Amino acid sequence: MTTKIHPLSKLPRDLLDARSQFDCGTPALNRYLAETASQHEKRNITRTFCGERDGVFFGYYALTNANVDVGALPPDVVKKYKLPTHQLPVVRLARLAVDSRFQGQGLGQVLVVDAMTRVLRVAELSGCTGLIVDAKDDKAAGYYKSFGFRQAPENGLLLFMPLPEIQELLRKR
Repeated sequence: MTTKIHPLSKLPRDLLDARSQFDCGTPALNRYLAETASQHEKRNITRTFCGERDGVFFGYYALTNANVDVGALPPDVVKKYKLPTHQLPVVRLARLAVDSRFQGQGLGQVLVVDAMTRVLRVAELSGCTGLIVDAKDDKAAGYYKSFGFRQAPENGLLLFMPLPEIQELLRKR
């Protein structure tokens, strides 16, 4: 099986048309892909990346730049990586969705790992301290924790993975 990740702006026409058929089971994520992702691309708000397996559109994720208050991060992470005590630059995994037909096949993991590789590029070009995600619920938070993301002390749905841990995780792959 061949799996590819394409930037939305370079998505082959047949896959671009397939966006309207995408259904991950969450209407807001379906609508974002069909109605908003292209507008956000043009306005430089987010960058959306689309997954293809054997010529079929299977999912997407969106990244954006953000700042996070150091006080929202787990104190052990701040101490371990000697992070400064002010707003920190991060990349936000703004959305992640896999079509219902492909869920449970490890394709969400493919998307998360691809997002992490792009975070490394951002860190090289402009600097960032890691990747954050706002999970939609406890189940999603558990999914991100399985990669090593850490929950914020006062908001269990805000998760963070420091850059050195992303580097280590990708080195092991």
